[in-house]
Amino acid sequence: MTGVSRKVLEASQELSGESQEVSEASQELSGTSQELSRTSQELSGESQKVLEKSQELLEKSQKTKKRQAGYSKKFDKTYTVFMDYANIQKEETLKAQVFEDFFDQDLCTYKPNIDNIDFVVAGAGLMQDHLLWGEAKKGERDMFDMFTQLILTCKKTYDKGDILPPPFLGCFDAAKIAFVPFHHILPIFVDPAVNWNATPSNYLSPDFLKLRKKIEKLLEKNIAVFHFDSDTIELKEFIQKNIFSGTRENAKSRITKNNFPHIFYKWLKEVKPTINISPDEWREFKKQGIEDGDFFRADMMSRDGNSIVKNLKILLDRDNYRLEEDLRGRFYFTDIDFTDGGGAYRRFWNRYDRPPAEEYQQYIIDRRDLLVPQNIREVKGSFYTPAIWVEKSQEYLEKAFGENWQDEYYIWDCAAGTGNLLAGLANKDNLWASDIDAGNINTIRELIGGGLNLWTSHVFQFNFLNDSFDTLPAELKSIIADPEKRRKLIVYINPPYAEATSAKTVSGTWHNKAEVSTKHAVHNEYKNTIGRAANELYALFMMRIADKLSGAYLAAFSTLKYVNSSNFAKFRESFSGQFQKGFICPSVTFDNVSGKFPIGFLIWKLSYNGYDFKFPKSVKLDVFDAEGKRAPKKKGF
Repeated sequence: MTGVSRKVLEASQELSGESQEVSEASQELSGTSQELSRTSQELSGESQKVLEKSQELLEKSQKTKKRQAGYSKKFDKTYTVFMDYANIQKEETLKAQVFEDFFDQDLCTYKPNIDNIDFVVAGAGLMQDHLLWGEAKKGERDMFDMFTQLILTCKKTYDKGDILPPPFLGCFDAAKIAFVPFHHILPIFVDPAVNWNATPSNYLSPDFLKLRKKIEKLLEKNIAVFHFDSDTIELKEFIQKNIFSGTRENAKSRITKNNFPHIFYKWLKEVKPTINISPDEWREFKKQGIEDGDFFRADMMSRDGNSIVKNLKILLDRDNYRLEEDLRGRFYFTDIDFTDGGGAYRRFWNRYDRPPAEEYQQYIIDRRDLLVPQNIREVKGSFYTPAIWVEKSQEYLEKAFGENWQDEYYIWDCAAGTGNLLAGLANKDNLWASDIDAGNINTIRELIGGGLNLWTSHVFQFNFLNDSFDTLPAELKSIIADPEKRRKLIVYINPPYAEATSAKTVSGTWHNKAEVSTKHAVHNEYKNTIGRAANELYALFMMRIADKLSGAYLAAFSTLKYVNSSNFAKFRESFSGQFQKGFICPSVTFDNVSGKFPIGFLIWKLSYNGYDFKFPKSVKLDVFDAEGKRAPKKKGF
């Protein structure tokens, strides 16, 4: 019998003795009145029933008192019985007790109310990286209400970028605790429909309820819920394996798919200014397609000061950069060092564990577009086509051209970015990819054999809005020059959506985004023909394709302004194509797209040999939600 059991038995015996005294007193009183005696006997019978359950009631009473005092009792080294949290009256008491019961204080510390985040668990080491952001409520509350409040609260901390986000978010009340991986909430953070000024604690406001609905839909498949009374062992194992993974062995911060853009922005401020390259040479690098992010990737994808990926544009060699190219007459066969002897570089990377875990490496390489400063990304208009829409667009190409379309048609992506639109296509003999950015071309070549099925000779740098078709690879140029082969050409693109005018333009200034569309040669060529539509980069792509590649097919992602906007009236008069098939998907599923509007994928057969197609008065498009589920058809006018 354990010590606790003995105490329970002794307490029960004491209560039993007290009950006996009550019974004796009842017998004495019964002599006074027969009626009172009968009543006493009835009460004695009820008392006996209570006594039969006294041990159970006493045990629960003791548990409640000990929990109110924030106390837990260990029976052995591996298993702990945790008391009931139900009667805790203050949230601060609940938070402190949950931390004490489930989080290893040798590995972490509890930091309440940082940036209004209720419950912050940070590493106990030198760096004290945050491991968990949480929301706590006494009593029992709806889990998705709590997550909605937490996400509204922590968005401001995430945006400031002073603190790296943790691997998990968590919410708990007196009965249960739930966790979600942080990266699963990132789509919410870029959702322009969310009002981030909504009061986090106002659960009944329309903005809160709209966001809660999105969060429940997003997280319901990724949430892990544990009940304190029944999942004690599983909960401790989950925290140990997921929250504390690596904290004892390594005090450095991990680079993950959640935080590497934030780390890049810090690197721009702390390391880049010390790289021993003159301003003129930096400008020359930009012209050659070498971005700041290429130096950062060299740093990140390294171990012990040397690159682990050898086909990057910039390599790291003994903690210095190496570039084996001729730029303005300087051959960088020697190391590119630092103006401060590498002090800032070492201090910065002493905070982070390089390289990223293998599970993140390919993702980070694929997402080179996230390592371009935001102002440059806006001008280039580059972003990543979500895999769900890549797959869906290829389904529609098969519907339009038959199941053997990859063998029977040539495909050219002339705004390829990092090439993901061509992922999954099998016949590399018929595939071409080009892009304005030399760094993107280098990334595509890195990915050949690792997800992209292309010939290296079919991947080339080409400014579609400026360069002459005479500079195209000979094989592609011969296809374009042959009218019959050109009728088997599909220009398959997700062109940039940047425009000369922007909602960000200050009202009344009439200033446009500098050089977005007006700097391109084709702008002058088509501005009188298509009018105000010439301010849109994708419209310039479409017009040059229709004009120079007559008889071919155009399969393009874009906004639907060219279908229904009054600003595109002249465009519709000039664009000659016959609509084939298409669908609509929401803009919020795309990176680097501001605003909430439909994005269409439409397939057009372009006019040829005098066969002019008038722009249709309407088109019928299939509509899909953010998860790719079909909705009723929509007519775009």
